[in-house]
Amino acid sequence: MDSALYKDATVSRGLTYHYFYSPATAGQPTLLLLHGFPSSSFEWHRQVEYFRPKGYGLVVPDILGAGKTAKPEDLDAFRLKLIAQDIIDLLDAEGLDKVVGIAHDWGSWILSRLANLHDQRFHAYAWNAVAYQPPSPQPMDIDALIEYLKVHTGDPRFGYWKFFNTEDAHVVCERHLDSFLHVLYPQSPEMWFEWFTPVGKLQEWVEANRTTAIPNWLTQEEFATIRRTLEKSGLKGLMAYYKAAVRSLNCPDEAKIPHEAWTVRKPVLFIVTTRDAAVAPEMGLPNIKKYAPQAKIVELEVGHWIQLEATERVNAEWDAWLEGLGLRDVSV
Repeated sequence: MDSALYKDATVSRGLTYHYFYSPATAGQPTLLLLHGFPSSSFEWHRQVEYFRPKGYGLVVPDILGAGKTAKPEDLDAFRLKLIAQDIIDLLDAEGLDKVVGIAHDWGSWILSRLANLHDQRFHAYAWNAVAYQPPSPQPMDIDALIEYLKVHTGDPRFGYWKFFNTEDAHVVCERHLDSFLHVLYPQSPEMWFEWFTPVGKLQEWVEANRTTAIPNWLTQEEFATIRRTLEKSGLKGLMAYYKAAVRSLNCPDEAKIPHEAWTVRKPVLFIVTTRDAAVAPEMGLPNIKKYAPQAKIVELEVGHWIQLEATERVNAEWDAWLEGLGLRDVSV
């Protein structure tokens, strides 16, 4: 991604966001790409390389806590409602009335709140791996959730959330950064069933400083960029999303979202990752079918890092879906 196209903007609550911006050519819509953990805007570089030459506008921020964007110490700053408003402030800074929202991982949670609270700013939505997440007004019990997932999906799925909610998790992972990244970007998606989703296993892997080879879908240069970015930015801010969720900091905001806003009525694409240990299809599909029944659903036999593991297929699916929206020559 061209470093000359990165910008900084201060949002209404005084935090600075770092983001990539490439304006649309005449008649093309703008895509808003929201990444997740433990990534940065670089997560989308293969998609930027594909869609920018086609004339699509692109707004690709480092989300709060990531890359060169602000990393507030107060966990309250990571409430999804506030982050959603930050993203709207970025769109306003570029004079963008409506965009197509596309997201992955924690970006999918942010895009979900954007859909609930700022739907008028979007033409359509695409969720990748992690589905649309309806508001959750009830406090989270992480132990009960892990047990529920174990019973109903055959795996604890969120065991790593327990580690990320310890005070020094970011310190441990930063100290053994290669070990952490080798398990986060596994050679085989099934590695997560042993070393990521069970309670205690990620911490065991990282504290032992275990390493393995990087996956064949990630180049050495890409891995080096991911590592360098995390080495500079740290993991504390990114882990704040897990801490805010487990401490139920979003609940008061989400209790105020009217039920009619829970349903997504705009066009939706959901790409399911069938080999994703952390996000089983049965965790996301019910929400999509209930709250976005008009969604186009595509299943890919890949792990969590869909935009890297299946780049050509993802780009093609997005491309066909975007073309079908009929947004050419729509004012953005």
